Amino acid sequence: MTTQADDWMAPGDDELGFGGLAKLKPVWKWALVIVAFSFAALAVSTSFHQDVVRRPVSSLRSNDAVIALRLGPAYASSLQEATNTGSWIVLLNAQGQGTVASVDSVAGGDVLWSDRGVFYGSRSRNYVTTDSGTQVSKSDNGTREEIQRYELSDGQLVTLVPKHWDYNDGNVESDDSITTVETAGITGDFGQCGSRILAITDTKESPSIADAAFEAYAAQANNEEPVPEALTAVVQLNAPDGDAPRILAVTPASDNLESGQHMFACEGDVITLLSRLEVKPGTPDNMTAHERYRWVLHQWDLSTGERANIPLTDDDGEPFESTSKWFLQGHHGVQVGNEYRMVTRDGAAFGADLMSGQVRRLFYTHPRMTVSDRYWMTYQVDKDGVYALGESYEGHVVSLFFIPWDGKEWREIFTTDKLAGYLKEGWFSGELKIQSFAVRPDWDGGAQ
Repeated sequence: MTTQADDWMAPGDDELGFGGLAKLKPVWKWALVIVAFSFAALAVSTSFHQDVVRRPVSSLRSNDAVIALRLGPAYASSLQEATNTGSWIVLLNAQGQGTVASVDSVAGGDVLWSDRGVFYGSRSRNYVTTDSGTQVSKSDNGTREEIQRYELSDGQLVTLVPKHWDYNDGNVESDDSITTVETAGITGDFGQCGSRILAITDTKESPSIADAAFEAYAAQANNEEPVPEALTAVVQLNAPDGDAPRILAVTPASDNLESGQHMFACEGDVITLLSRLEVKPGTPDNMTAHERYRWVLHQWDLSTGERANIPLTDDDGEPFESTSKWFLQGHHGVQVGNEYRMVTRDGAAFGADLMSGQVRRLFYTHPRMTVSDRYWMTYQVDKDGVYALGESYEGHVVSLFFIPWDGKEWREIFTTDKLAGYLKEGWFSGELKIQSFAVRPDWDGGAQ
């Protein structure tokens, strides 16, 4: 009886060696040659282009990583969608190689690379990843939303959330050096100054501060002055005064001033954040027809309780204005010497003098923006320059660039397509996006 194997194995051949290969029928010869070349190509590819390796989040190490990314849904229209959409923490080195781990989906709250390590989390866990491993601790953030993550001057790590409740998922110990701070019904601008987590708000949008704010204002005001209808205050969130919010500074409110920031510059006791004044509102028939916004640097001096608005001006000394309230919204800014330097979400970089308000247009940060090669850009800034992380619309190729503030030298640090599979992995909401990223604090941006 002849089997199918007998068709290609010569009598007496009990294994396929090089001699056996010579006796194969032509079609099998070519099939095996193709397979052999495929394995060889795979071996070469693996040796020269390492994949991003998936690991359990508890076993991550930062090692030679220079950037940490959080991948997640751009939008979540329902709790079910947020629950069933995967999110990822990714650690990459300067060659675009590294590790990835699955984490709960959480909206907001940038991943933070502090002096203690990479700080990120979920509604039931906090994680701090260092070169030696990952510390896992209990989180009391019961929501799937964060405002921001901060490292205080004493090394404390803080997650700021709109609200929270005790959420116990598994037997994980608490860590007193990592805390959750809630806004307690306060809305407005949020940020950090030294060891203080602060909110800048008014009594109209945050009624919960009204009693404490008016009491503080009465203690500092001239009794002959009329009491204003509304007050703007700087509130410390991580050290309440008993059951009342701790008011650090208070002044009469300015109705047409808006900021919407989750980070601001802080030098000593002086807070600086970019804000807009609505100078020409829209009409009921056409809300955008006559809109015009004037931009200012909004400053508070917590040592004196005083605040000021420094009007921004262009090269001709004219007010720095825009027809869109979103022109500088969502920007990233940092104080560098006597300038507040910023990059907008559309990639325009500016510098504004903190004394005169004079604005310098520095550069435009899209190194690869063409019709056929468009990038979804995300930014971070420090005192040296701008980190621009681009994800191509086609193919989900991810590239990291660094641009010094003088704009003279572009550095492409790495380009990788190894995250494409993860960026396409959303279950209900479709493709994921790079929600945020952070670079290693002591890294020089690839200048070496």
